[in-house]
Amino acid sequence: MELKDVELLRAVCDAGSLSNACHRLAISQPTLSKRLARLESLLGVTLFQRYSTGLEPTPVTEYILQRAAPLRTQLTEIERQVALMSDLQLGEIRLGVSPTVEYMLLPSVLQQFVSSTGSVSLNIVTEDNAASSLAMFGSSCLDVIVGPFFEADHESERVMARQLFTNTIIAVARPEHPCFLPGGATPARLSEYSWAIPANPQGTSLERPLPEFMSGVKVFSDSYDTLNRLTQDNDILCAGPSGLFAEGLANGSLQTLDIDLELTMTFSLLVRREAYATPLMHHLVDLFVAEAAKLQ
Repeated sequence: MELKDVELLRAVCDAGSLSNACHRLAISQPTLSKRLARLESLLGVTLFQRYSTGLEPTPVTEYILQRAAPLRTQLTEIERQVALMSDLQLGEIRLGVSPTVEYMLLPSVLQQFVSSTGSVSLNIVTEDNAASSLAMFGSSCLDVIVGPFFEADHESERVMARQLFTNTIIAVARPEHPCFLPGGATPARLSEYSWAIPANPQGTSLERPLPEFMSGVKVFSDSYDTLNRLTQDNDILCAGPSGLFAEGLANGSLQTLDIDLELTMTFSLLVRREAYATPLMHHLVDLFVAEAAKLQ
């Protein structure tokens, strides 16, 4: 028995006759008669008593309609909820981001996401370990992740990967640092200083290991505010994606070291294809793509 059978019984019961029910259902009387006969044969019961004045539902029909009433209410609620989801008014997304993405992209994306959606829940996890993010994504704990991933490594039948931006890895120091004196930025001199770098700097999209003169790394941190302040106030050298130091370089509190680390880091968005099919997820992905384009 299907829901359309229940709707047919309701129409016949409300109309009181086959001819009136045919008008309501927009079908012919022979078709309606065949469908009723098929349903009575399927259930093995009589659903309506035929009188010259019309049709009367049997107790079986009344029972079916009474028990099916909540189903109709639930279906109406489902349709309403789906409409809200389509209008970006309802839903839940579990988002995982790396600290770099949290620092460089997330604030602007969140501002637009909140202002353009209704009662939507966005649960955010910041994870500095790329492998952990991929594990949570693979186990469906997260719907979408944005971090240091190569697009080509993760595109599959089940996963859509979208490269967002690439950052050059640079080294910075406060302008008064001795390394800016003549002859102060040689590999030998640089190896004498303590270094601070982002936690898990060799994420899956860092193309090669860190150079030997950075062996003196003393601080690993996923707080980029901490890294910036530490470098601005001390003779500690710091290396990381260039976007992390944009503000300090712009206001003169940091200065780029004249060395080429020959390192880049690529950041991509990974989302399961079935999740991307929903309007809400599609909207979030579009926001990340648009904001990443501004960085490039």
